[in-house]
Amino acid sequence: MTVILRQKLRQRLQHWLAKKFTDNKNFQLNHGTLLVFPTRYGLWFVALIVLLYLLGTNYQNNLILLLGYLLLSVFILSIWFAWRNLAGLTIQASPPAAIYAGQQAQLPLTVQQPASYQAVQFAFATAKTKVSSGEQASLQWPTVKRGHYLIDSVLIQTEYPLGLIRCWSYLPLQLHYWVYPTPVAPNILSTGADTKADSSQQSAAELPDQLKAYQAGDSIRRLHWKRLARQPDSPVVKVSEQQPKADPRWLEVPPLHGAALEQCLSEVCYQLLELEAKQLSYGLRTPVGDLPLGQGQQHLQQCLQRLALC
Repeated sequence: MTVILRQKLRQRLQHWLAKKFTDNKNFQLNHGTLLVFPTRYGLWFVALIVLLYLLGTNYQNNLILLLGYLLLSVFILSIWFAWRNLAGLTIQASPPAAIYAGQQAQLPLTVQQPASYQAVQFAFATAKTKVSSGEQASLQWPTVKRGHYLIDSVLIQTEYPLGLIRCWSYLPLQLHYWVYPTPVAPNILSTGADTKADSSQQSAAELPDQLKAYQAGDSIRRLHWKRLARQPDSPVVKVSEQQPKADPRWLEVPPLHGAALEQCLSEVCYQLLELEAKQLSYGLRTPVGDLPLGQGQQHLQQCLQRLALC
């Protein structure tokens, strides 16, 4: 129940802050887009101040009261420094580059600051990074599954300088990125390929022959002699039924499921990259839809995206 309430509260905060940002590319942090609240350590610090105040007033001890007022001054200054550390920052995010499953995704961030900042943290989902200064930062996280993903928001926060106050905001990025299947070379050895070719020729040779009427120019070796002995007036010749050869320019993803589908997608992904490297035209047939023959980086990107959605 507590987790659900926290998620709803976070969603409301993100929706409220999204309305505060006027630019969807450059996010500038100011008093209207920053939230300030004590950390858990800060709440215990406030409790200590209240305890010192009660002890000082109860026993009329000026030293205890002075210590309490001193700690209160430190707490108030922490609020100012934490807010000032983020105020004025302008963050620009670039869309993550398309990657293959198993690689590290990267979200590049550019931070423009009017003054130096300290200990700023960017985070979303399972990715987080801490930046002390400079203009460049990046969020990195591992990818496991292929697909099309959305980064709806990124958390930026700081607990500078003493960890008593947390100042934060949510940046509504709404950035999409693709994770393609991991390219894997088909597990076919040269000897296996030769064997497969020989077996295909043998199977083609073993196909039943068809008969057609003899025409001038047909080979005499193909004559059906037994039938010719029975019907000498109507000679016929044998015609072998050949299997149609598959077009190597077309790659097909059959309707599979589970590990078999992932293995097939990885092998097709590898073949697409090989055909593109050889500058050959290729097409793709998938249960999601077909892509016509084409060539070039844009066509390759469309094919890889289609594989990611299978």
